[in-house]
Amino acid sequence: MAASEVAAGKTVDIALFFSALAAWVDEEWDLMNPEPPIVKDRLVELGLPPLSSMLETGRSEQTLRVYACSASVRILGLDNATVQARVDAILGWQSFSRMIERAGQVVTL
Repeated sequence: MAASEVAAGKTVDIALFFSALAAWVDEEWDLMNPEPPIVKDRLVELGLPPLSSMLETGRSEQTLRVYACSASVRILGLDNATVQARVDAILGWQSFSRMIERAGQVVTL
């Protein structure tokens, strides 16, 4: 959904928490574990790119920003420097709350 919105000219912010954050930081985003209804082999068969590459254009154009939850970083024991290198910022819940208040739309998964 995020890649589609960016392709339509919108700016998207993604906040990652717990296992999603760990997968992003550890560069395991494309493993799809546990697998969703569409398995990785089906994406390959259809000639679709890996999930992370769908986000690359927005990341490079700065129309898609990825944020880490500071509590998740601490609870998971992730290295701050490693996390910071993979996201746009590490934020606390108060910051996310302000972003949600200003957002035109919010989708949670």
